[in-house]
Amino acid sequence: MTEQQMEDLFHYYGYEDLYKRFKTPLFVSGLLDHSDTALLEDFFDQFTFENPILFDEFRFWFQYFQVSRRGMDGSAPY
Repeated sequence: MTEQQMEDLFHYYGYEDLYKRFKTPLFVSGLLDHSDTALLEDFFDQFTFENPILFDEFRFWFQYFQVSRRGMDGSAPY
C-alpha cells in the first residue's frame, strides 16, 4: 500500500489526526507495506478508536485482525 493510499483511508474513516501521529512509525515499522487497501478498510470497519491510542496499541490490534482474518496456518478462516 502506498503512503497516499494510507493517508486517504485514514482520512476517509475520520482518523486524520491518527495518521499524522502514526505516519513515521508506520513508515519505519513497515506495518502496512505489504497489506492491501481492502484489509485496512475492513479493519477500520470493525474497530473504532474513540480515545487517543499509542502506535503499539494500533499495531497490536491491526496484527491481531490480520492474523484472525488470515488464520493461523495462512489459510482464510472463512
